[in-house]
Amino acid sequence: MEQIKKSILIVDDETYIRQSFIDYFEDRHWLVFDTESGESALELLKTQACSAAIVDIRMTGMDGEVFIRSASEKYPDMVFAICTGSPEYQTSEDILRLPNVANQVFGKPVIDMDKLENIIKGMLGGNPSIRPDP
Repeated sequence: MEQIKKSILIVDDETYIRQSFIDYFEDRHWLVFDTESGESALELLKTQACSAAIVDIRMTGMDGEVFIRSASEKYPDMVFAICTGSPEYQTSEDILRLPNVANQVFGKPVIDMDKLENIIKGMLGGNPSIRPDP
């Protein structure tokens, strides 16, 4: 029986950041999609189902939190991890209450990609213990 590939969407306005995530997750046999904005990510999700998304917060146009709120409502089985280059970023309370958003925020560049992947895989597997407290 063939295993179904998990898919991940990278939403970040910095090309080199997207490419580092693409390289990492493709090497680990994920099906990877990427967009440079929340708006284009929502368009992509209309035609392409994704298991998870790694989302930048500060982007031109729609910011990451607005994207997560919208995508989470439309695709409740999708899980989200936040990665930001803003050290002062504080996750909004309503985002923290969403059951499909990782509590841990990753700074960019992400130093421990394995930890990020393991948190996403744990959330996809329904393992709440992998969803660490902030």
